[in-house]
Amino acid sequence: MSRLQGRAGFSLVELLISIIIISIGIVGFATAVGLMATELWFGLRDTELSMLVADQVSELKATGASNVTPGSRVQGDYQIDWTIETTKPTRMKVVVTYNGHDGNQRADTIIAHIPE
Repeated sequence: MSRLQGRAGFSLVELLISIIIISIGIVGFATAVGLMATELWFGLRDTELSMLVADQVSELKATGASNVTPGSRVQGDYQIDWTIETTKPTRMKVVVTYNGHDGNQRADTIIAHIPE
């Protein structure tokens, strides 16, 4: 009988190639999961910022243009500052500062007008 006649299964080279291909897939998947986690963090931060700014703008608009004054407050990890310009209509600048994931301080600014 010939040694080639009953041969079945994979050779060592085929097995190594399969392992390399699977390893590349796993590394790609792990990279995608890391990027997804970072993007989710950015999305959460942006949502929190939007809600904080919207709440602050609503509060100031409810106060009325003649009664609103500049100020600031801290909400969690965010510092919210607002300034008022005496234009017609009253112009309000709301700045939210926070520490980014890299440790550097960042700021987002919203300009709104308070009706008279």
